Amino acid sequence: MKQVPLAAKIRTIRGSSGTRRLRASGFVPAEVYGHKEANQSIEVKEKELAQILTSAKGDNIFFALAIEGAKSGEPVLAVIKEIQYHKLNSRVLHADFHKVNMNEKIRIRVPVRIQNADICEGVKEGGTLQSFLRSVEVHCLPAQIPDAINVDAIHLAIGSSVHVSDLKLPEGVKAVTPGDSVVMSVAQQMAEEVKAAVPGAEGAAAAAPAAGAAEPEVLTAKKKEEGEAGAKPEAGKAAPAGKAAAPAAKADKK
Repeated sequence: MKQVPLAAKIRTIRGSSGTRRLRASGFVPAEVYGHKEANQSIEVKEKELAQILTSAKGDNIFFALAIEGAKSGEPVLAVIKEIQYHKLNSRVLHADFHKVNMNEKIRIRVPVRIQNADICEGVKEGGTLQSFLRSVEVHCLPAQIPDAINVDAIHLAIGSSVHVSDLKLPEGVKAVTPGDSVVMSVAQQMAEEVKAAVPGAEGAAAAAPAAGAAEPEVLTAKKKEEGEAGAKPEAGKAAPAGKAAAPAAKADKK
């Protein structure tokens, strides 16, 4: 896991109006907590934090927080548990940091990276590769946290799936996400593609997902017509520019 220094200061500003002024001056209010110690209110430079999160590209990061005004004077090793973003402009509004003890196991989300999606056997046969999980929660010592969990899709056939229990995790790393959770699968042609391929099929009944059911992210799909480049991204899936997903972590209670 990457370890990145981040300068911070003890935060004394409170209240809605105070935090608005703080953000207007280029800082982000944040909290540091963990190990049964009192929460510590800090502020960090928004631009610096945003640059780190963007360059991380979804990877987990150890932050070495150099907190000006702290009693110990030593950098605080921490991971981000939660980040709040502005809905419209994606600016960072607030951050929660969780202290890390290198000798204490933690639960943390690790990104899933699917490899060879474009040459998957099932896709070559006309199927659609779908991703159901972008990350998996694991339990391990901080030094054992992998940057990502790689999953090879090359031999996945139509109708086949990869579950969390199938993942090859590093030694000492245990999955917390249920083993029967589907990570990815290859399905037959999507209903929309079949409908488009059959003339006059507009009035035909087509299978549709149940109301409110979560739909998977389509990684690859068979081209509908000449010159069309794969499947369109699912509505609402695109992340705003500069916004990075923050991992969730929590220390085990002893």
